Amino acid sequence: MKKRLLIVMVLLGTISLASAQGVGDITKAASKASKVAVPSFDVASISNQVMGLLNPKLKLTDAQKPIVNSLVNETLNKKKNILPTMATDKSGYTSKMTGNRESFIAKMKKNISPTQFTALTALLPKSASVASPLAQMLY
Repeated sequence: MKKRLLIVMVLLGTISLASAQGVGDITKAASKASKVAVPSFDVASISNQVMGLLNPKLKLTDAQKPIVNSLVNETLNKKKNILPTMATDKSGYTSKMTGNRESFIAKMKKNISPTQFTALTALLPKSASVASPLAQMLY
């Protein structure tokens, strides 16, 4: 399970690098990422991907967009701080990420309508094995 999660994270990192860099840079980054225990975590890139998904699916209003963006960035920054423990304390990492995920969902519920929250819960991945920006943020 640990290896699968690492492989999925490396793969997702490689995919995000593919959209931002040339082919020659990708192979260098992929080989470098495979040597490191924890892959790099680009908060800005993942935030843009998550907002690109949430904005149209939830039909966020202009007033909601900055609030949701702030919550997404807060969640991603918390994950970035928790990530180093993934290799050394798997159960601690899982516990902290569960709290981070629950906090995000609770805060979202307070800031969006019930209809939007229903749409959000349908979008939320059930595990880290789902390849989506939300899974990258929440697991």
